[in-house]
Amino acid sequence: MNTVWLIARREFRVRTLSKASIISSAIMIAVIVIGAIVAKPFLADDGEPAVVQVDTATAAALVPYLDATAQAQDAEYVFEEADAPAEPALGEDVAALVVGPVESPTLYVEDGDDTLAGILQAATQAAVLDAQVTALGGDPAAVSTALAASVPTVELLGDGGSSFDSGEFFAGFVVILILFFVLIQSSSVIMMGVVEEKSSRVVEILLATVRPAILLGGKVLGVGLYALVQAAAMIVPLLFASWYLGLLGDLSIGVGALLTNFSIWFVLGFALFTVFFGGLAALVSRQEDIGAVTTPMMLLMMVPLYLAIYLVPSDPDGPLTSVLTQVPFFAPFMVPMRAAFGAIAPWEIALAIGLCVIAIPVLVWVAGRVYAGAVLNTGGRMKLRDAFARG
Repeated sequence: MNTVWLIARREFRVRTLSKASIISSAIMIAVIVIGAIVAKPFLADDGEPAVVQVDTATAAALVPYLDATAQAQDAEYVFEEADAPAEPALGEDVAALVVGPVESPTLYVEDGDDTLAGILQAATQAAVLDAQVTALGGDPAAVSTALAASVPTVELLGDGGSSFDSGEFFAGFVVILILFFVLIQSSSVIMMGVVEEKSSRVVEILLATVRPAILLGGKVLGVGLYALVQAAAMIVPLLFASWYLGLLGDLSIGVGALLTNFSIWFVLGFALFTVFFGGLAALVSRQEDIGAVTTPMMLLMMVPLYLAIYLVPSDPDGPLTSVLTQVPFFAPFMVPMRAAFGAIAPWEIALAIGLCVIAIPVLVWVAGRVYAGAVLNTGGRMKLRDAFARG
């Protein structure tokens, strides 16, 4: 075990302290942070409510009703009495102008404002209703109280209440997308490292003192730690940018749940995919030949990603979704997305984790045999069956 950690520390140090890694991480962090700072003024609300002028001579009676309606709808408008010009026009910093009569006022605006139009319609109806109740000798206040108390009860039957939640989709999408890119990057680093050592014949020297499985395990562990640092370099500035721009409050899932999901499935997904990538990389002896070996594995990673993006939001509780959740290569992408939608039971998560934990030793054994059987082959591309048999 000491040998594994020794190899892992070397891989971690070499990858993390390389100039390319430091520069790329610094650029990525700077782009995210600077982008958030630059975008803040454009996304921030200036906090100044829109000013609406109401003609004093013809529509002043509407002001109390407009104020009450806007407050009930939590709309940011200030209604001010003013003398309307002969030719309707909006003054500086004035969003709209209302000119009577009270029972059929006219709203003048430069751009369409459905919210303001709705407020004016409700206020007009309230004013007319009060006037009619008063004319009949009734109490407008009592009528308003009775109307406010007349609220229907709505009960949802079946699946009629299910709807797409963009916040839930965003939360799950961020987790699986970062996971996908980290796994792709980690797998590429491991594969290039294996092929580089093989083509330079360095691996022959290393295998004189270290067994192939230990060498592969140390490389995978070291690159895994490096990938974790890279993931943190992405997640931390993204969380800062989301907090700075006020986006975290719009999510229906907490940041803690997001990070927990990512941490668990990063470890399991990394173990499932990258160990096997490392074993397959030993089948070739040149960097140019890596694509032929890794393309099927890339497709194996992209299929669950696309299914998680398109299948889960449309049918998070469906039978196909539930079955794929328990398939080890699909679970790292399906579970976080279903968890973001709140559509997965704790026992399903526990079962998916358990099946992945069982599958990992099997994949490690297969990858170790392939690596041991192919890493010393210096000819052309070796067949998977032959490498497994030799291992």
